[in-house]
Amino acid sequence: MKNKRKVFLPSKHQRKQHNTPETSIADHLESEELCESKTSVLTAMWDFEQCDPRRCSGRKLVRFGLTRLLRLNEGFGGVVLAPTASMVLSPASDRKLITSGGLAVVDCSWAQLENTAFKKVLKYKHGRLLPYLVAANPVKYGQPFQLSCVEALAAGLYIIGESDQATHLLDKFSWGHSFLTLNKQLLDAYSKCSSSSDVLSVQDEFMGQPNENQKSVASQSYSDIYAQLDKELTDTDDSESTSSERHLRISSLELHSENPTVDATCSCTSGDDPSVTDLSDLQESSDIQHILDKQIANMVDQFSQVKLIREAGKNWDRFYNRNGTRFFKDRHWTTREFSDLLQLCCPHLHSQMNVDVSCDTNSVSILEVGCGVGNFLLPLLEDLMLRKDADSKSQKDHPTCGTPLVFACDISERAVRIIRERILSVSPCLPCKAFVCDVSQPGSLRHALIQAQSDSNVTELDLVTLIFVLSALNPPDMITCLKNVASVLKPGGRLLFRDYGLHDYAQLRFGRGTRLLSELPSYARQDGTLSYFFEANELKTMLIESGLEIVHCEYVYRRTTNVAERLSVRRVFLQAVAIRPV
Repeated sequence: MKNKRKVFLPSKHQRKQHNTPETSIADHLESEELCESKTSVLTAMWDFEQCDPRRCSGRKLVRFGLTRLLRLNEGFGGVVLAPTASMVLSPASDRKLITSGGLAVVDCSWAQLENTAFKKVLKYKHGRLLPYLVAANPVKYGQPFQLSCVEALAAGLYIIGESDQATHLLDKFSWGHSFLTLNKQLLDAYSKCSSSSDVLSVQDEFMGQPNENQKSVASQSYSDIYAQLDKELTDTDDSESTSSERHLRISSLELHSENPTVDATCSCTSGDDPSVTDLSDLQESSDIQHILDKQIANMVDQFSQVKLIREAGKNWDRFYNRNGTRFFKDRHWTTREFSDLLQLCCPHLHSQMNVDVSCDTNSVSILEVGCGVGNFLLPLLEDLMLRKDADSKSQKDHPTCGTPLVFACDISERAVRIIRERILSVSPCLPCKAFVCDVSQPGSLRHALIQAQSDSNVTELDLVTLIFVLSALNPPDMITCLKNVASVLKPGGRLLFRDYGLHDYAQLRFGRGTRLLSELPSYARQDGTLSYFFEANELKTMLIESGLEIVHCEYVYRRTTNVAERLSVRRVFLQAVAIRPV
């Protein structure tokens, strides 16, 4: 009796259809046999009720009688596809478990993933992860790993050889077959594997290839476009050089304020695109205020806030363990944006530029705070190597200029290990030391800088960079970070800063359950990392309080446009240079 299959009775409308002269009993039996053949594997789901049940793909399968809804305290003996599992689904070893016990998924909000007690509430033994696949549902289109219930069930069934049943489940959704189309190559490769390790090998081989594989994923939704725009965050030159190779063509327009001491007003120079406005216009926008009000009305709870802040380092370790060097693009724009960096690469420009970084018998020193895997530092080192080899005349004219000393630090041990390996492969001749440091702790940066050196004793630096770093901190810790930076700068040394500006589109697309504070624009991403959006006067106040003098602080506006999709979004950044008083 325990294994008896539940019989789903036809509706009144279906019974009426079957009683018509055109429909025979034989036809009805044939349709039942067809339905049975397509549902040979039991599928089930748990629902934490964190999402709208009207839009839940798993709930829709339940209404069609294709999936069973489990109570939260009800056990499941088959394979469960859970984001907290540690083993990847294996076509060979897991097929028997699935065909005998079934395949289940867990429906919960991706935004509340860290707060969902899977193992404490749910009863199962065989948890599995799905390998790399791309979502096709309208909400998460183009996002890797973030599949809906029906996509996860269909993927699991397809991988173990039940492609007909997978297709049958997806038939209930207008976008369903797009999932198979987008992932056909990977699903076929996974289904031919004999073990979990083989599946991971296929995944690593695919993810390690250039973006040729991803080019087949045409941008058909706003979420996919936004994901692509994130990759083009600040790389104008790179986006222009690669746009012809992609369906998603991006053109960028960057405008600076003429008066760096006043809140920037940016008017568009393009005649057919007058919609780039100043910050005051953004603040008065009723649409933007409505979005912000919704965010404030559904904030992260207090317990989760404390957990996010306490586990900041762990969350960044998880981020780099998962993404490695693949997530961020190398930042080749920094020497163009900061003249202080340009003079490192071109020593002969010192006398032509109003920059007070000395070039004497002491080497110029630079520190990148929040180095990650080297997306800023590695392009800079490559420039230094090229200039060192090519500009022999400059070296003869300025023989007293030493080789720059380069330092880098990050809160993530994993990121520091990766950047050390990358530095050795790019510029083994240039001295560069990377070390772990939590800059949110008072006095930590100076102490870590000294501890990282064995053959030199550099305690004060010419340049320190904070490129998209301060926004990743808890707001009360930001002033501590800036004071740490000031403590390692020489008198006359400079801080180069760039980060997200208030009302950047990235802020506006944060959903419910992501905002941390009602009075400050601080947010938590789905992976547990933090984000903040700065206002110019706020940053100026913090710089002055930390003991630095402001050289300039200005908004940088960029308009990123998807020509094919006729979508244009405004990017707002804040860029500043501050100096330690002599």
